[in-house]
Amino acid sequence: MKKKLLTLLIAALCTVTLFSGCGLGSFVTNGKPKPPPSVEEPDNPDNPDNPEKPEEPDNNHYTVSVYLNNKLFEPGDTDINVVWRNDSNVKRVPLGANGKADAGELDGDYGVYLEGLPSNYTYNPSAYKATDESRKVMILLTTIRKPESGDGKGLYLSEGCYVLKYDGTYRANISYDGEKVYYEYTPTMSGFYSVTSWVNAYEDEINPVLITYLGSHAYKYNPQTLDGGGFALAGGFTKNFRYECKVDKSEVGNSFTIAVTADCKNADYPVYIDFAITYEGEYESDYSDVRVIRAKEAKLKAAEKKPNETFVYADLGTKVFDMANYSYCEDTGFYHRYDEQLYADDPYGYGAGFGPILCCVIRKKVPCYSVTSLYEANEVGLPEVCFNYLQLAKCWVEEESKYATFDYTLFIRTDYNGKTNTDGVCYVTQELKEFLQMFASKHSLYTDSAGTAEGTPEDMGYFAKQDALWLFACGYYSENV
Repeated sequence: MKKKLLTLLIAALCTVTLFSGCGLGSFVTNGKPKPPPSVEEPDNPDNPDNPEKPEEPDNNHYTVSVYLNNKLFEPGDTDINVVWRNDSNVKRVPLGANGKADAGELDGDYGVYLEGLPSNYTYNPSAYKATDESRKVMILLTTIRKPESGDGKGLYLSEGCYVLKYDGTYRANISYDGEKVYYEYTPTMSGFYSVTSWVNAYEDEINPVLITYLGSHAYKYNPQTLDGGGFALAGGFTKNFRYECKVDKSEVGNSFTIAVTADCKNADYPVYIDFAITYEGEYESDYSDVRVIRAKEAKLKAAEKKPNETFVYADLGTKVFDMANYSYCEDTGFYHRYDEQLYADDPYGYGAGFGPILCCVIRKKVPCYSVTSLYEANEVGLPEVCFNYLQLAKCWVEEESKYATFDYTLFIRTDYNGKTNTDGVCYVTQELKEFLQMFASKHSLYTDSAGTAEGTPEDMGYFAKQDALWLFACGYYSENV
């Protein structure tokens, strides 16, 4: 996988599910696409210009009225047909200059769609049905929203991934078999969202396909293909996709990425796939519980480096982090460099085997992790989209049997930063060690080569067993280097 400039999205770091491990994304079958929410139904759809004198069409006729921006659509010189279709009958009627069409008396249930609609408009051809009980249909047109930036050709922003900031209807142009058009969407409010393709299943020529990715704008992985979930005819080639995303309050600002592609029955490219990103309603999950964590053990300021000392990083120059080289000392309340032979004579006075106190580098980047310093991890990312890596989202609270988001911003930036020396390092306590382990685990600093991200210790050639992930930010002062 081509690696990109890394910051790791908190939502993708905690769990795998959208748009990710954050509970974003679930696939549903037989979903019912909705008309675009931005188009409101007129007060009197029969005669909006004169609501007090509605028209009275023959109640036995099957009719269609086409609307754009709450007004009857005027086709002008464009030849547009309204089609009523079921298994046994197809009825085509030209759309009148007044935006209406009358099919006369029909019997039974019909799907209703348009033929010849100009390409600068769109609608959901699967959303409209006419029945004996509901003969009058209103088709709501909308325009295509353009992405904020990008050309859609690559997975990452630097490769041209389209940037979407708003819900609405977008169009993916597929120029050849297998081409994917990439989109990155960042919800600005919590809620329940859907991503639904608008391909005419009655024509049955094109099959839209959606690919979803876990991760953030900087690290995207685990592509999943969704082929269906929206409207389709039994046994048909066209299966519209429908993807559902639940965005919790703690996830607002996190981005998710999709790719749109298509199969053509007759390999007749190029084709376009219209799809709608729709805000469906409010959503709040158990994950919205955000808890601010403050340090309890940050009590002693780290000593200044002596002239004859050198700071040694915890891998000891081997690029391997090993817990066997460190141990917690009950007497001091800190972790120490530990070696039963090297410190057998207790040169530091902490007990046999215990060497210098282990320190955590707070205010600068360390050689094995180029993404951010811990102090700056409260605001990581591009200028327009930043994340707080000190918020460890969706952590399971065993005693309460629920998830919560733990916010360590003040824990690092105030409590432990307040105990650093002029080099910007502090002593490693038990609670700080636990935080560093969670940070490394939930931000996927090590992935066993499964989507290694640029700037992580693994990318830089470092290795750590599971119990030693936390050592990435640590080191100690030594007189013996």
